[in-house]
Amino acid sequence: MFPSFRTTRIRPHERKRLFISAVTASALVLGAIALPATASWADAAQDGDPTTAGHEIAAALEHMEGGLVRDFAPSEIEDGQDGKTAQDGVSVEVSNDATDGVQISTGSFVLGIDLPHADAAIAGENLPKGGVAYPSTMDSANAVIPVDGGAQLLTVIANDAAPERFDYGLTMPPENRLEETADGGARIVDSTGETVVIFEPAWARDSSGKSLPTQYSVQGNVLTQTVAHKSLSGISYPIVADPLPVVVIVITAAAAIVVAAAALGVATWIVISWWNTCRAQGKYPELSTRNGFTARCVR
Repeated sequence: MFPSFRTTRIRPHERKRLFISAVTASALVLGAIALPATASWADAAQDGDPTTAGHEIAAALEHMEGGLVRDFAPSEIEDGQDGKTAQDGVSVEVSNDATDGVQISTGSFVLGIDLPHADAAIAGENLPKGGVAYPSTMDSANAVIPVDGGAQLLTVIANDAAPERFDYGLTMPPENRLEETADGGARIVDSTGETVVIFEPAWARDSSGKSLPTQYSVQGNVLTQTVAHKSLSGISYPIVADPLPVVVIVITAAAAIVVAAAALGVATWIVISWWNTCRAQGKYPELSTRNGFTARCVR
C-alpha cells in the first residue's frame, strides 16, 4: 500500500508558519517546471521513448534555486490508514495513482484535486526529499509535495512539445464555489462568501529568469493554468511557473489573532491593529506575505 502523507497537527502554542482552521484560508500552489536537457533524457528521446522518468522529475526539482520548490512539510506517514487528522490540522493525501488526484482537508472541508494529464502517468515514486513524482508517457509530468498548510502541485515540462494547458479539476462541498480574483489568482469561497482556499496569481520564468506568459482561467470547478511556451523564441529551459506558496489568512475571529501573527511572522499588535480597523468598517482583515507583508480589509 502506498503511504499517504499528512501534515503535522498545528496548535496555537506551536511555532508554525500557517494555522488552518475554520476561520483561516490556506494557500495552494500550482506550478510548472520545464525539464533540463540531461544526457539521460536525450538518450531516451533518441530511442523513441517519450517517458518523463521519475529521476528526471526529481533532478528538475532538485536544481531549482531560490526556494522555488518548497520543503516537504514535517509529517506523519501512514501505510493503509485513512490519513484523517483532528480539526486543528491539515491532511494531505497523495496516492501512487495519479488518476486518484490529491485530497486536502481541514476540519469539515475536503478538497479533491485532479492532476493534469493524469491518464498518461505511471505509478508514483517517492521523491528523495519528500513528496511524490509521477513519471509520464507524455512530455510533461506531475509532482506533488505536501507543505505547511497545503500542497505544492508542480508540472515538469520536458521540452517545447509539452502541452500548454494544465487542468486541475476540483471537487469540493456543494455550497462552495471556485472563482477568479482581480489580481490574477483564484479562490474557493463558501456559502457566506468567506475565502476557504487561495490560489496565488500565476507567473512563469525560464531558467535565465525571463518572464513567460501564464495565467489562470476558471470553467465551473476546473482551474486551468496556461503556460504559453510553444510560440515564444529564445526560451531557456527549464521553465518555472508559479511554484512559490504565499501565506494568505483571512481572520474572521478574534481568537485567531495570535495564531495568525505567528504564522505570518509579524508582531501581534500589528494584527490586532488591522483587526480593529477592519471590524470598524464591518469587514475582516486579509493578511498576506505576498511581496513582503501586506494587509487589506475584505468582506
